[in-house]
Amino acid sequence: MTKRIGIAALAALCLAFSAAALDVDETEVSSAQGQAIEFINYEGPHDVIETAESIRGIGRRLGSAIAGGATRSGEIGRYHVIHAVDPSVQAGFDADIIVIGEGARVDHVKNLRRIVAGFLEGAYGYSAKDADTLAVFITIYNAVYRGKLDYFGGKYKPVVMKELSASNAGLSVRWDEWAGRSRIVIPLTSRAGTGVVGSIDTTPITDAPTVQSLKDESPTAGVEERMDVVDIKERGQDEEKAAIAAERDRIAREETAIAAEKARVEGEKAPATETAVATGTGQAAATEDAAVARGGDQEASIEVSEKAREEDAAVAERQVAEREAKVEADKAAVAAREETVAAKDAEIAADREGIAADQKGVIKGEVAAAAAREANGVALFELVDPDRPFSRIALVDLKTGETLRKSSLNTIRANSALDDGDAYLAVAGQVTGAGGAVRLVRVPKADYSKVVTGTEDVFADTMLWKYGASVFAVVKKGSDWAIGRFDPVSLELKASSEPVSRWTFLTQSGGRLIAQGPAGGFLLLEAEALTTASEIKR
Repeated sequence: MTKRIGIAALAALCLAFSAAALDVDETEVSSAQGQAIEFINYEGPHDVIETAESIRGIGRRLGSAIAGGATRSGEIGRYHVIHAVDPSVQAGFDADIIVIGEGARVDHVKNLRRIVAGFLEGAYGYSAKDADTLAVFITIYNAVYRGKLDYFGGKYKPVVMKELSASNAGLSVRWDEWAGRSRIVIPLTSRAGTGVVGSIDTTPITDAPTVQSLKDESPTAGVEERMDVVDIKERGQDEEKAAIAAERDRIAREETAIAAEKARVEGEKAPATETAVATGTGQAAATEDAAVARGGDQEASIEVSEKAREEDAAVAERQVAEREAKVEADKAAVAAREETVAAKDAEIAADREGIAADQKGVIKGEVAAAAAREANGVALFELVDPDRPFSRIALVDLKTGETLRKSSLNTIRANSALDDGDAYLAVAGQVTGAGGAVRLVRVPKADYSKVVTGTEDVFADTMLWKYGASVFAVVKKGSDWAIGRFDPVSLELKASSEPVSRWTFLTQSGGRLIAQGPAGGFLLLEAEALTTASEIKR
């Protein structure tokens, strides 16, 4: 009943938006469908849990350095950023490249997106909401084009490409291929700077394959995220249109100033020309007498002065010509920007049509069918990799083979799973360099996302035993292993025994529990306190 109410509420929420289907190039869609993007995160216990704010702070620190003028920032081997910008090259995108070093501990795409979002806040002053939206598209975009150097080479400047290789360009979908092997490329506009909404070029990160992958990832076709990014695009357009208008005003003022300067130069040339003409016609005798009277030195001085005036006029004319050429170049640049703005307006219109169609089409027939499909589902423990012991819970329709829903928790030891009525209890996790741990978990059957995780380290290969109202497992106790008694709902450790073999069985007999000690003897344990009643030595 709760599930049906939740689905109905989701449908009402989605239909409340204004509605349409994404009109995309067929080839691009086919390409995207051929490479479905599903991020595989580490899902399990951790020995250290960082707060969302501290993770975001990693990105903010990187971004603040870039805003301050740095071209590289961060800690090589963990997280650092390269500000790859070359104004001398016109073709292609500049980019920021976030490098995930070998020592990085990030193991979930949500946390990776927090780092990217924090960077966008610190470098360009985006709001948290806008940064979060852009981070979703940036990570999916980088996963779509992972390792595709031909794509990156066709879109980005050489200053960007020299930092990428086929083995690290973009973002792997697997968390264990991030550290040391992934570089997140963020395309920049020529206007990128602190406080500029249009700093990130949203056109490539919202191309057809990226949007299709978002739609595949999201149960609501990514409608909310797509609406948010359209809002960012529109505000960027307003910003760019205002900048273009200001540039046109500046050009107009410069043209007025050039006209005034040309008039001045022409005015200063006129007296010299008139004198030269007068000197050459009808006054030769008077000039000759004056020259004799003044002496040869004064005549030479006049000639020098005339030559200097002519040179000054020539310099002024060259400067005016240079200014006119610069104005023409600026006009051409503005015209190109206006063409880009027009193309962006068309892109935004297509985005809105696509969102509207998806709101109408995707939700319409599926909500009512969801509850019926769930009734046919069987919960299975699906191995993520058939050669490894880690699994997730998948609710599968055995008639159609369709996976109706699955847990994000993907490190469950399937052979430890215990059915506890309304939930599954199991051992989950793995010890990793990124901080993983092995703990007990409780996964409600009604909602696989509401996982309860214990706080005690347990033996990775322990079985779980349910005796009475408690669950028992082999638990870490100092440097030894012991039998631990847990509350099956909270997974709180209630009692633990003296050391046992980590490979021990646990059997109930006569109201007591029997386990095997590290020396091989059988320990008879009180069921509640787990104190040793007696030992049968072997």
